[in-house]
Amino acid sequence: MRPDRVLTRREKEVLKHIGHGKTSKQIAEVLNLSVFTVSNHRRHICKKLGLHSTAQLVAFAVQQTMRR
Repeated sequence: MRPDRVLTRREKEVLKHIGHGKTSKQIAEVLNLSVFTVSNHRRHICKKLGLHSTAQLVAFAVQQTMRR
């Protein structure tokens, strides 16, 4: 499934920051969100993309970041 078609703009932003190695706390600070909101975005990204662990999410995010 292509992330550009199923993720919201904000989820794509969070995914980009994950790919750059940022923690949820760092992402929250950069995007002016709460850590809870970032965690929700991470959970939604995983659900939409069929990812089942943090390791899978990070690996996917890094892969996507390297493509751009």
